[in-house]
Amino acid sequence: MGEGITTPWILLTFLQDQKCSNQEYKKELDTLENELNKKRPVISNYSSLWSNNQEHFSDGDDGELQTDGHFCSDIRNICREMQPDVQGNAVDVGAARQIAANLIEIADQLNQSVVSRASDNLVRRMQTRISQDWTGLLSSEVERLMWQGIPGLQQFPQEKVMLTLTMVLVQNIGVHAPTLLRSFFSTAVQYINENLQNFIRDQGGWGGI
Repeated sequence: MGEGITTPWILLTFLQDQKCSNQEYKKELDTLENELNKKRPVISNYSSLWSNNQEHFSDGDDGELQTDGHFCSDIRNICREMQPDVQGNAVDVGAARQIAANLIEIADQLNQSVVSRASDNLVRRMQTRISQDWTGLLSSEVERLMWQGIPGLQQFPQEKVMLTLTMVLVQNIGVHAPTLLRSFFSTAVQYINENLQNFIRDQGGWGGI
């Protein structure tokens, strides 16, 4: 699970799969999704899988066994659950949501007042610095929170808490300052890829998170 899934898609799914009534924030998430989709190249393997089998995808073919031993419905369901990512791989939507759900469970255990203060602190500092400096600001804030200690999360690897904390900060800043979301989203992706990629790789990729 998790093959072809990249940091932007996991972060986006994490943000999308949590309830929020802020319509401006939701619009920014939709824009982010559109931007990620526009960056994807033509997926030859994905397109071939669909085009080569679409003649079998009529409603009457559900459950029909093919000569290779696979069901037409299996191929259709696989195609529906896959979306191309920005690197030309296929994103398994179901796997992305499961990974995001695992991180959301940890996020729900975070002290919201601590996260809110950290988010406010970050926004104040970001407003006085150019966006190229935001990765350093995010790194400093995450390190500060980890140094202070996050009660109740001792059972999780430190890097996983840092990963979750980063995503929660993106969510909080996006909800309270939607115009900053897209730029800070890129900042968070850069931070994760630069600081937590070894941890993710050691878990066997995103599927092990």
